[in-house]
Parts: sequence; C-alpha cells; structure tokens
Amino acid sequence: MKTRMIRLISIAAMAILMTLPAVTNAQSSLMYGSSRNPLMNTHNPAFFPSRNKVFVALPNFNIGLNSPVSVNSLAYYDSVQNKTIINANQVLDTLTSDNFRLGLNVYAFGLGLNFNKLFFTLSTQVKLQAGIGIPEGIYTFLNEGNYNHTGDDVIELINGNFINAMLYAEAALGAGYRINDNLTVGLRLKGLMGIVDLSNGGSSLTLRTEPDYSAMTANLNLDMNFTVPGELQYNSDSNISGIKITNYTPKNYGMTLDLGARYATDRFEVSASIIDLGPGIKWSEGVNKLVSAKDNNSFTFTGMDVTNAMHGGKLDTGFVRMLTDSLKTMIQYKVVDGTPYWTSIPTKVNLGGMFNVNEYFSAGLHFHGEFERGLEKVGDVFKSKLTGFYSRTSLIARANLKDWLEVIASAAVLQSHNNWDWFNPGVGITIAPLRTLQVYLFLDYISALPIIDAKSFNLTFGLNIMAGVGKNR
Repeated sequence: MKTRMIRLISIAAMAILMTLPAVTNAQSSLMYGSSRNPLMNTHNPAFFPSRNKVFVALPNFNIGLNSPVSVNSLAYYDSVQNKTIINANQVLDTLTSDNFRLGLNVYAFGLGLNFNKLFFTLSTQVKLQAGIGIPEGIYTFLNEGNYNHTGDDVIELINGNFINAMLYAEAALGAGYRINDNLTVGLRLKGLMGIVDLSNGGSSLTLRTEPDYSAMTANLNLDMNFTVPGELQYNSDSNISGIKITNYTPKNYGMTLDLGARYATDRFEVSASIIDLGPGIKWSEGVNKLVSAKDNNSFTFTGMDVTNAMHGGKLDTGFVRMLTDSLKTMIQYKVVDGTPYWTSIPTKVNLGGMFNVNEYFSAGLHFHGEFERGLEKVGDVFKSKLTGFYSRTSLIARANLKDWLEVIASAAVLQSHNNWDWFNPGVGITIAPLRTLQVYLFLDYISALPIIDAKSFNLTFGLNIMAGVGKNR
C-alpha cells in the first residue's frame, strides 16, 4: 500500500511538471538526468553514483547562452551581392523584451568519497554571470517610435536592471546520507569570494516628447556600483582607461547552501533540490560608484532645419559639432568611493522524476526554476530585488548501453517573459572505456542546429577519474 501511494504521488508530480513553463539557464537537464556522471551531485547534493567509491573531477567547462535574437537575424551574408547585410526590419520583428544572459562556469577541482551510507564532496569553481536587460521602453520605441508617447507619457529606455555582471570563486563542502535503501538527503555549504561586479541599480535614461512634437528631451542619470580587485587607471581626459590588479584574493565574502533529497526504487525515482539558497556576496573591498558628472543631465533636441543645416550640398559641420558636444556632455561621468553592498546568487529549484523501463533504459522529466535578482536603489541604499523567475521543463531519455557507455537525449520547452520556444533538443554522452577515466560531453537547449540561428544553448564537457567502480549497468 505504501509503495503504491508513493508511485501515485510520483506520477502526479510528473504530470505537474509537464504543465510548468521553461527557460534556458546555466544548468543542464542532461547532467541532472545522468546516473553515471558524479558531477550530477552539483545539481542535487543527494545525488551520488552508487557505482563509485571515489571520484576526482578534473577541470570541466560549462557555457550557457540565452538571447532574444539570433546572430542571423542581426545580419546575414548575401552571396549574390557578396556582402553582409544588416536587416533592421528583421531585428525589430524578432526582438522581444527578454534579456541577454550569459553564464560561464569553470569547475576547477572536485573530490567525492563514498562510505556506503555516508558520502562527502569537495569542489572549487570560478563562475561568471552576465546579463543585459531590454526594458520594455526600448522595445516600444524601436517598434512604435515616439509618435503615440507625448507629454507625461515618458519612454524609459534604460532602467536599473539594464546591465549586470559578476565574477566570483566558490569553494563547497557537501555531505549526503542514505537514511534507508530508498531515501537519500544531502547538504552542501558554499563559501564565496567576489572578484569583479557590475551592478546597475539606479541608472536611468528617459525620453520625453513635447505634446506638439516640437522637441524631445533625454535625461540620463548614471548611478552604478562596480567592484574591481585593483586600482583604476585614467587617461588624459579623466576617463577610465584600465585596471591595475593589486589583489587576487579580495575580501568580498559570502555564502549560500544547497539542499537535496532523492527517493529511489528499482523501478522509479523522484528528487528535489534547492541550489544557492542564501544571502549571496557582500562587496566591501574595491567598491566604486559611477555617477553622472552633472546634477542636471538632460539634452533637448529641437530638430533641425534642413535648409539651414545644408550649405552647397554639404552638411553644416557646426551643427554636427553642436549635437556631438551636447551628447558628450550628457554622458560625462565621475567615479566616487562606493559603500558596501550585497548581490544575490540566483536561487535555483530542481524537481525530477525517472522511470526505469528496464536495466538499460530510463525516461522521465526534469523541471528547473531560477529566481533572477538585481539591485534596486531605495534612497541612497541598494537593495536586492526579484527581477524575474525563469524555468524549464525537459523530457529526458537515458540509455546505459554498456558498462562504460551512457547516452542521454532530451527535449525542452523554454519560456521567458511570456516568450515561448517549444522545441529545444539536447544530447549527451558519457564514456569510460577504461572504467577509470571518464569523458563526457553535454549539449543542451539547442534552439537551432546552425549556430548563427541559435538563440539558446548550453555546453558542458570535461573529465573525471573514478575508483571503486561497480560492474552494474
């Protein structure tokens, strides 16, 4: 009766997963669905391959990209005319208010020890996260112009979450415990060290059009935190020209933790995890603030009289110089000392279920959700703000064809800011021909096979060394 109830709950959980929206991010569903690769533990601390007594993870690399437009939609090569053409109309047709997101993880070292009911993991990583937001005002302005937005209807071209980037190092210690033959729980503590951060919490660029369309006024306000492990270098115009690295171990510390659970029988398994739960990183060393050089930082453009601007078929250089000087004045900035602030690491949620058809083949679902956070300026203080929740649902099929070969395939539905992408396949392979050295490659969320048409993908590859490997498939 108890087993039947667990099976019913598992089937219901899978059905719920099928209804949830999805989006790409820096984690692979293929890795979560693996039963051979010990680095599946990074997605759920309750995961540990029972076949391994010891594993050593050599450096591996993961890169994930999500974009509202593809390279081919920005420009394309015309073989007849033998030139590259920029198609502005096609860009506008495909552009959405989604974000450009890039994630790069370098897994430097990992160690796992399995003592039957108890196992431990140790790992170090370097992670880069970057994003450029597209405020709805930019999307509106490019598609509609300013004709229907006059008077008090101000168009917001840049807001506080326009751009952000963070580079940090992570050292993690994890432990898992097998409560019984079916249930395993896991916990991992992560110590973080921030290296570089760019957090745009208070900057804005707005555009206001007079009711009679006689003029447009742009107002730019720069208010951006950035932290670097060194001294800023300036050129003769007092603009930043470079950075002199003076400290490779800055005192920008933080922490997060991972929680996970897994229930498995011979026929099926269900699992759940929360990744990077915690406050994030406090930036307190090398903190700077980029602000506008003037308090009143606006520029009013009244248009130009073509007959006055053109003389003898030539453009009036005086008018051009005036326009250029006005724009240069508006974007002038200054750097001042900043105050300590916090940035969050996006918290992720994983839910999974796999059904073992036989000893060779398994199939199931994986749901991944990610809370994206940015900074919001409240008075003179920057506070963390939830800017979006991204998620994905993947259908996964796994085959352990040989004792040394595992092949995984997936199909994911991606969704972000109400933009749906219905078919994003993935494939992965893990090979251990000598049963000690393991080589793996995962390519996930392939929105288009020609890379110039792709708007999302996730690539992971690396090596593991294992000892005490069992012979079961």
